[in-house]
Amino acid sequence: MIGYLTGTIQFADLDAVCIAVGGTGYLVQMPLPDVARHSRAGAPIEVFVHTHVREDAIVLYGFSSRAGLTLFQRLTSVQGVGPRTALALLSGLETDVLVRAIAEGDEARLTKVPGVGKKTAARILLELGDKLAKESLSTSTGPRGGPLDDLRSALANLGYKAPQIDRALQKVKPLADTADLSTLVREALKHVS
Repeated sequence: MIGYLTGTIQFADLDAVCIAVGGTGYLVQMPLPDVARHSRAGAPIEVFVHTHVREDAIVLYGFSSRAGLTLFQRLTSVQGVGPRTALALLSGLETDVLVRAIAEGDEARLTKVPGVGKKTAARILLELGDKLAKESLSTSTGPRGGPLDDLRSALANLGYKAPQIDRALQKVKPLADTADLSTLVREALKHVS
């Protein structure tokens, strides 16, 4: 079981980073904010990893902080919440915002994340609400830029040039305060070509 990787970034996609460790490249699925922070090829990276074994694949999920990994594991412990849904939640909401939403029973905030319906949100709140309200999860992930900075990094990762990125940022800027990063990326991709 792989629990931690440190190496250099070979390449980054929208939702994954390939990490070179000792001559082997590990493709690690990550939340969008983490991918946006770790996107420059050749840069050093360290991630906390959850190894998910399925009948047909072994998938690695990586996080910049232990808090992100812990929250991912808590989310996947909820019946009906798989790794993809947990990753969508961590991509759509900052870790501290997600913890607060669950602790406060904010179903509306959870259902704003694409792929999370009312039943799933209600189940998460029922199973994790009290636990997260009583505990203090450390959510320190280092300094963060705003959503537009994360969006700029994500688009640069995908190979878009500065003028294309600037044009897309101007188009999606009105959504920056209300939309999650995955929505911003989808909207920006409509304007970069």
